[in-house]
Amino acid sequence: MRKGFIKRFFSVLLSAALVTLLFAACGKTEAPPETVPTVPETTTEAANPNVNPLTGLSVRAEALGKRPVAVMVENSPAARPQWGLSSPDVVIEGLAEGGITRMLWLYADAADIPKVGPTRSARHDYVELAEGFDAVYVHFGGSVYAYDTLQKDGVDDIDGTKADGKYFARDKSRNVAVEHTAYTTGENMQKAITEKGLRTDIKEANAYPFTFATEKRTLSGGSCQSVLAVFSNSYKHTFKYNAEDGLYYNYMNSSEMKDANGETMKVANVLILYTNISNVAGSDKGHVDWDLSGGNGVYISNGTYQNITWSKGTASTPTAPLKLTDESGNALQLNTGKMWIGFVPASNSSATVIA
Repeated sequence: MRKGFIKRFFSVLLSAALVTLLFAACGKTEAPPETVPTVPETTTEAANPNVNPLTGLSVRAEALGKRPVAVMVENSPAARPQWGLSSPDVVIEGLAEGGITRMLWLYADAADIPKVGPTRSARHDYVELAEGFDAVYVHFGGSVYAYDTLQKDGVDDIDGTKADGKYFARDKSRNVAVEHTAYTTGENMQKAITEKGLRTDIKEANAYPFTFATEKRTLSGGSCQSVLAVFSNSYKHTFKYNAEDGLYYNYMNSSEMKDANGETMKVANVLILYTNISNVAGSDKGHVDWDLSGGNGVYISNGTYQNITWSKGTASTPTAPLKLTDESGNALQLNTGKMWIGFVPASNSSATVIA
């Protein structure tokens, strides 16, 4: 009896265990296969919400929605190498008088301005271009026509020859005439803007002067490994493409154009805008006037080029922004990065060489 009981007892236990395992197996849910977390794609805006409106690249959050600063810089032989030549977001260059050029250096963020100069006197065409960007205009003196424009249009400016001279300094270490020695800094410009009580928020109509492509473009005109732009017999720029960094290096009259620190000026975008230039009636110093109503041009970037058109306005609409359009009349899609804009005499358009 006892052996039969024990045998039946263990038989019951074994059956119970099997039933338990069966129910456990039936109720068990299979674990999902291990997956690698996916990161959602982000747009340029999401990844970089602080976009510089002059380059399409990053800018300090504090600079968003603020007016740019436009600094007048000379380009005569005695002024070279300039202080800060490689620093501007945008360089605008064109004829002043006597076949020489001057430059307007644009910065979206005044805090980015290093020691820059030599700062030189204003010309009315540069004033009108600065107005199109709603920029604070920085200069050291000016022609009578420039001062007339500044006063007539009520331009916010910082003038080194007047009470604003305290925001400038002179560097006499290069043994050149005194007119080639003035400079300023971003720190001084920020101080001037604050102390003069200048408006800092940019006007909506001027806030986004350029349109930038979301991806790097190859332009429709064909290859452009170098381009020659001729202002005059003494002022010729050749921009040479470097495929390693995708930038165009600036050569002035065949010599590499370097800043005071030895860095070559280089940009992602080169724009040659042709304009009719005439002598200012009654000027005894050879002052010239650019036709800023519009014209044709060439856009060079990413080792390629395309033909474009441009427009701005007339003296009666000085605050009108510069507009760049493609062959179809649509807003020109620029590649992101710094740029050089040359307002070249239309009479020299045939001297432009794309290779």
